[in-house]
Amino acid sequence: MKKIIALLLAVVMVLGLVACSGNSTPAPADNNASTEANNANTNTEANAEPVAVPEGLDLSVHHKVGVATVHEGEAWEIARNYLETIVGPTFNMEFIYSEKLSDANGLIAFMEQCYAAGCDGIVNLVTSNDAIAQGAHKAEEWGIWFATQNSAWVEEVAGLEHNVGQCGASPESVGEAYKAAFKEILSDGQPHSVVLFEGAAVGGDKGQGAASHFYSAVGVLEAFQETYGLTYDKPIADLVNQQDPGEVNTGNSDVHIYLYPGRNPGDAVTALLPVLQTGNYDIFAAVFSFAAFTNAIADVEQSTGKDIKVIGTAQIEQQTKTGFETTDPTGDTVLNGAILNDLPLACAINCIELMHAYNGDVASMKDNGQAILLGVRSYAVLGADTYAKAEKLNTAPELYILTAEDLLALAQPGVTWQDLEAKLAEIADLDALLAAKGLN
Repeated sequence: MKKIIALLLAVVMVLGLVACSGNSTPAPADNNASTEANNANTNTEANAEPVAVPEGLDLSVHHKVGVATVHEGEAWEIARNYLETIVGPTFNMEFIYSEKLSDANGLIAFMEQCYAAGCDGIVNLVTSNDAIAQGAHKAEEWGIWFATQNSAWVEEVAGLEHNVGQCGASPESVGEAYKAAFKEILSDGQPHSVVLFEGAAVGGDKGQGAASHFYSAVGVLEAFQETYGLTYDKPIADLVNQQDPGEVNTGNSDVHIYLYPGRNPGDAVTALLPVLQTGNYDIFAAVFSFAAFTNAIADVEQSTGKDIKVIGTAQIEQQTKTGFETTDPTGDTVLNGAILNDLPLACAINCIELMHAYNGDVASMKDNGQAILLGVRSYAVLGADTYAKAEKLNTAPELYILTAEDLLALAQPGVTWQDLEAKLAEIADLDALLAAKGLN
């Protein structure tokens, strides 16, 4: 049964690249951009009710914004729907979307099409440093505004006038979420062991990998260390930065930790199947694309009769829901825990940054003239009951984390980047957020 579900789950492989560092490399994709524009003022059933516009906020000018994405699949469609039905009508914005991009060349080609189509702003989700630098310089040359969605500050272009700022999943927050989730799982007093697919973690603390992947791995290792009093033979950062996969020396014969760095889930499945078949591990964690591994895990559970709990970085979408609601060969759920990153929220912050620039107040989004990095916090969800509440987010105008009213309040004159950061901190508590939305 789990093999069948795995095939369904694997249709959409959720990368945490919204949370990747400036040097992470998205998966290769078609770079041909689509210039299909969407009417931002189209009314749909999903549109929010009109709300009062704050004094001093000018929404009379129609803006066309190019969105250069590295995403595809259901999670991206949810984010696009939010842009088209909430953000666009609220801010009088029209969006032009690229197809899935992977590098600087694709970004620049798309930006050229956007500029020719009359765009006065770009939201860039291509996270590599060279793409961000080239895109920011091109926007500066044309005099259009440029906002980036990634998780590592790019100093090279921070001082450019038209670079309004960056927003991405806070790497430290992702690590804290993983640590909290594992501390809870390990709290039963029994010895547990984990295989961790750590993605592009290597070099993530130095701007050479994915910062979110690096801190995710750190959070897992810290949770094990603190729970079992482990003494590693190397500092945790050095363990995460090892290029070669292998077993961590935990100093405890009952606790095993296997780290596998790599960007290709398919290769990882092949390499980790014999590791899981040893029977030494009862937890599997993936910093992205957890669904790629559920088939192999089901085979191991079927042959050994041993339940392996699965935890992974995910979005609020159908494959996550299916994972929580479907049972595996041992009778447990396919997915036991998810570290949720909200893509619509990061998109909203980028558009708020653009609105301040459009209204002549770009300085409020900068620190002494330097573009800054805002961090979206991650949510740790353990169990189907909690996810059943969280999945209702982003399903109605009033259930988006930032509603139309919130968008207007954060775009009004006088709001600074510190206020945006404070808002992100305010909504970091999932239980409090669900209660505020009436979902507790």
